[in-house]
Amino acid sequence: MPRSPELSAAARAIRESIFSRLAGRLAGRADAVPLHLGDTWLAPPPSARRALDAAECRYGAPAGEGPLLARLARKLREQNGLNFVASQHLQVTVGATGALAAAARAVLDPGDEMIVPTPHWPLIRGIVTNAGGVPVEAPLTQQLYLDPSASAAALIEPMVTPRTAALYLTTPNNPDGKVLTRRQLEELAELARRHDLWVLSDEVYEDFSYGAPHVSMASLPGMAERTISVFSLSKSFALAGHRLGYLVAAEAPMRALRKIVNHTVYNVPAALQELALALYDDAATARWLDEARRAYLSARNAASARLPVRHPLPDGATYLFVDLSKFCGPDGIWPLVERLLDAGVSLSPGEQFGRGFERHARICFTAVELGRVLSGIDRIAEILVEK
Repeated sequence: MPRSPELSAAARAIRESIFSRLAGRLAGRADAVPLHLGDTWLAPPPSARRALDAAECRYGAPAGEGPLLARLARKLREQNGLNFVASQHLQVTVGATGALAAAARAVLDPGDEMIVPTPHWPLIRGIVTNAGGVPVEAPLTQQLYLDPSASAAALIEPMVTPRTAALYLTTPNNPDGKVLTRRQLEELAELARRHDLWVLSDEVYEDFSYGAPHVSMASLPGMAERTISVFSLSKSFALAGHRLGYLVAAEAPMRALRKIVNHTVYNVPAALQELALALYDDAATARWLDEARRAYLSARNAASARLPVRHPLPDGATYLFVDLSKFCGPDGIWPLVERLLDAGVSLSPGEQFGRGFERHARICFTAVELGRVLSGIDRIAEILVEK
């Protein structure tokens, strides 16, 4: 029988998604409480639903529709302090995942290293590997929770090598909600300038910071030219299933980014771009977002108080990140995860968030309405007490 050609090293290196495995175990249970996936129980703003009903079915502009690009540029100048941004500095993408994939392809050559602070968003490792790069982990946000006065740059710099091309940052962080302060970002900006690094700034949870204000890396002196910023309407406006994000960069890298996106998906569906423009043009959207922020903050506080395991109270985003080491035996966290699944509740095991977090877990406190979240946490508490 003829042998099939070998798949690429990048394809072989990408890890299988844990999310599919967890979702399958809960299928068919009416009382299931899925706390493993980063979603929300909220319905999107009404203007988004109206825009979809009126949308056209045509090809769109590959970089994004002109009116939407202009509106996003205005938002970035007014809200994020990115005073350099005009329409030519933007690319609409298929979610933040598509944006980060394009950014990694734009800045990494085969063998280049990207520093990925841990705990990290699970898909970033595969995105870097798929671009031919090498993800290099560097513990960061848990240390900053333990010691807010610690130097972020001092934690990252030991991982810099002659092969380092880029630094990935998420603020607020997924999975532990850490919001990097202006001082910490300034330290990391100075490190990036000194070592001539690109920065991929993942800001998808920008609208959900519960204390310190969100600061965009590209707004800092000398960083606009070397930062590719990624944003998500999906997270901000309860539109995860519609996969809607955008990239921001200086004109030179944006020319490359637009070519990469154009040769990957051509254009984001015109209907979704009309939806995005409707959101930003509707005065009610800001009120919806304020209400969502208050609801998420209330959910954070209630879920955190109910969980009988010590953990940092997240600065932002929509997750609790907990160390379950003392409840794990020699086989690690998976026997505990399986017992929880048998009880109809899921959480996201820590192995996908970086080395050293194999016995941690992420719990999304917005995945379902608060009553169900608390019911799920009660089930978790019962099983932990049994341990």
